[in-house]
Amino acid sequence: MKKNKIITVIISALFVLSIVSCSKDETSNDRDYLDSIAGTYVGEFTTVQKTTETIATANVTLTNNDQLQIHCYGETLDTTIIMDAFQNSDSIMLCNTGENFYNEYGHMGNGYHMMDMGMNQTEWMSHLQNDHQDGDEHYGGFNMQHHSFHYAFKMMENDTVYMMEFNGIKQ
Repeated sequence: MKKNKIITVIISALFVLSIVSCSKDETSNDRDYLDSIAGTYVGEFTTVQKTTETIATANVTLTNNDQLQIHCYGETLDTTIIMDAFQNSDSIMLCNTGENFYNEYGHMGNGYHMMDMGMNQTEWMSHLQNDHQDGDEHYGGFNMQHHSFHYAFKMMENDTVYMMEFNGIKQ
């Protein structure tokens, strides 16, 4: 009887470990595209209002909690942003996180819920449905086919808001 209990406990423990390890592997495989976009992108900053172009660089790294840290710098701007990333066919779309999400949209998101994804729905479509309201804007992302990155930074000069855009190719 005691031997049967020990065997049952061991089998149960192995079963639980196998489920945990499988779910971790599946999760990391589902988000492998994040590793593929990490790296250095070289391009330029452009602004329509000032019709200027300057050489710029963006260093993209993956944080411990599957967010992207993007350090974008050049002669006219040097900033670092933390973004959530969502797959959308051949693109990876970006969205603000935490307090920056609230500051941009005026409401909190519900968070990323993989379980809430409907049939034929991309991560991006699920994110828009679960976390956003009509009129919420997004400012950039990655084109997987062209290995490029685009992001529009909202800038302010005097009382005028304008966009400074980064466009770069992965090196």
